[in-house]
Amino acid sequence: MGTSLGGAASHASAFQIEARTEAQAYQIRAWRGSTPDDPVLLPRRRIVQYLGLNAFELATGQDLGFESNMRIWADFGLPKGDAARVDGLKSEDAELLHAFVRYANGGFEGRLGRQLYTDVGDTLAFDGARVRYVSRLGLGAELYGGLWVKGAGFLGSSVYQPDGTRESDSRRLDAGVVGADPSLDAMEPLVGAKLLLENVKGFNASAGYRKALSDGKTDIERATVEARYGQGLGLNVLAGLDYDLLLGKPAQARAQVRWDATRVAVSVEAMRLSPVLSADSIWYYFAWAPRDEARLRVDVFPVGLMRFYVQGQGSKYNEDVNPDMGIAAQVDAEGAPKSTNVGGSAGGAYRAGAFRSSLDVTYQTGYGGDQLWADLSGGYTFDRALLTLDARVSFARVSDSFNPRLTGNFYGAQVWASRALTRAARLSLVVEQNINPFTDSDTKGFLLFDLKASL
Repeated sequence: MGTSLGGAASHASAFQIEARTEAQAYQIRAWRGSTPDDPVLLPRRRIVQYLGLNAFELATGQDLGFESNMRIWADFGLPKGDAARVDGLKSEDAELLHAFVRYANGGFEGRLGRQLYTDVGDTLAFDGARVRYVSRLGLGAELYGGLWVKGAGFLGSSVYQPDGTRESDSRRLDAGVVGADPSLDAMEPLVGAKLLLENVKGFNASAGYRKALSDGKTDIERATVEARYGQGLGLNVLAGLDYDLLLGKPAQARAQVRWDATRVAVSVEAMRLSPVLSADSIWYYFAWAPRDEARLRVDVFPVGLMRFYVQGQGSKYNEDVNPDMGIAAQVDAEGAPKSTNVGGSAGGAYRAGAFRSSLDVTYQTGYGGDQLWADLSGGYTFDRALLTLDARVSFARVSDSFNPRLTGNFYGAQVWASRALTRAARLSLVVEQNINPFTDSDTKGFLLFDLKASL
């Protein structure tokens, strides 16, 4: 213990740097210039660098900080010419996943910059501002707005964006393809708001609205409602609804009732899941096909090292297909595959000291054919958590009623070894092997180096 006296200013700022270097080796099948009988395999030899910089209490005594994460990668096994064989594929790229300044004071919180936003309707990224305030009574509001980010969001690729277009549309626009709409690649303003109720005798709820504009026209417009109740053991309830105001019908919906006791938990859940699409989406022409699903699950926690669960579920695949298309006649034809799917799953987990393992088995029949899935995983921690070794073996027997090539037995195995070099550095190696009648044999390898430093 020591004591010092002086007039120097005190600075409480803290910085955290996280870096990951990842080497990836595998191959993918090309879709242009390739046939099922003579496939073209594209090698991927990627070096991916993640870099995150976080800062806290930039102003002494104030909750003012900065958070960021960037990804830079290059593929040394895939020239640009070969990358053009797959829509959305690139040989190198740099993506800013998020970077924002955050300030909080009491019940107020504000963010400015590129940020991720998640609710019952979607996960998206936007460049702009978000402010929220919650009073001591638990009542509050939230406002956000900016430009919708479509190429560097949560999944890092515009292939997964909801507007029905992809990075490949840039290729069609550059080639002057008739009918290619330049507005589909334009910047898209996004605004949203929510009313909030937080931590009021176990209740949390919100009601929100979101709208995006493309080329001055409404591209997406949705309303959301979420509610949750629970205080640990006993009754826990959650419900959420995402309503598509353009179509005038629910898009996503979920309701769950769960009872948690010391040794057992029982839950009943119902969901509606459908694509989150915009007004320009090409998929609005083909189909708007939600899936309705119900689940009943029981978890058992006996005294000891074992945990068990059993679950039953049923799904209905709605067939809202454009009646002017030829596929509509096939969907409605006599003898067409059923639109319902039923099945169940069961599993257990065992943990004893440094050893851990789990087994899951799932069977489904009906829509999509018969499917049997089994997954066994296990791991062990050595040398006071400095070395971990995990392995996973999976098996699937599939008889897909829509795609005869997806029929047969599928095998997979994965080994993940991780070694802590120092308190701040860790090295990991992942090897994965898949054998199936679709790609015959597929081997993937990943080498990761993680570095985390706090200053």
